[in-house]
Amino acid sequence: AQTEVAGSNIIEVENLCMYFGGIKAVDGLSFEVRRGEIFGLIGPNGAGKTTVFNCITQFYRPTSGRVLYRSTPEAEAVDLSTVKIHDVSTLGIVRTFQNVEVVPELSVLDNLRIAAYRSYTSSILTQMLHLPKLRREEDKVTAKAMEVLEFLGLTLYKDFYAHGLPYGILKKVEIARTLMSDPKLIILDEPAAGLNDTETEELIGIIGQIQEKYGCTILLVEHDMGLVMKVCNRILAISFGKHLALGTPEEIQASPEVQRAYLGEEED
Repeated sequence: AQTEVAGSNIIEVENLCMYFGGIKAVDGLSFEVRRGEIFGLIGPNGAGKTTVFNCITQFYRPTSGRVLYRSTPEAEAVDLSTVKIHDVSTLGIVRTFQNVEVVPELSVLDNLRIAAYRSYTSSILTQMLHLPKLRREEDKVTAKAMEVLEFLGLTLYKDFYAHGLPYGILKKVEIARTLMSDPKLIILDEPAAGLNDTETEELIGIIGQIQEKYGCTILLVEHDMGLVMKVCNRILAISFGKHLALGTPEEIQASPEVQRAYLGEEED
């Protein structure tokens, strides 16, 4: 096994296994994600896609194998299994969830502000006394939040409570929250779930714009094959937690293994 991630790779997954009792959700899976690419993970229902994400972000501790991460080409590789779950975001890894995770009782702007909480350096005393340093930090975070809201076309909603907003808007708010922590790697779990065709087309543009503007690597799981094929540079197809095929969208579409996994084999 390699001891470090090659500089051009931000993530290397090595022989990853995640077992739940007798169920092998992920079974000896290996792949790498190149820095700056949009990388898709696809497979039939129950293939183990979200489990892979949960192992990367340490929601699950893998049964065996490891995930190596390098935030910049020059940085030392980090074995993510040595990182506590609440510290993963400090490495520049952020994620969204299949179900929208926003705070409904807060405004859209405040949802973004709290997503940047780790950027505050003010001491508890400074915060209690509301000293000028805290005000400067708050102003900086607010300015950043307004920039992100404008980028995603959400400025109109900044003072609206998240509760009651249309689902498509909430999806964009969740993506906006990921941009508040200077991410190196954004993990999107079913970003198009629940969106209509128009919203999905808009999402395709947003994902490409995020990669371009913020220089992020994006790793996504998605059932909408139209989105995956349009937005991803490379795609990994898995089935029953195992590697099925890896390649460009064109190569994946032409793969007999992928076609069999999705469509099944015809019986004589």
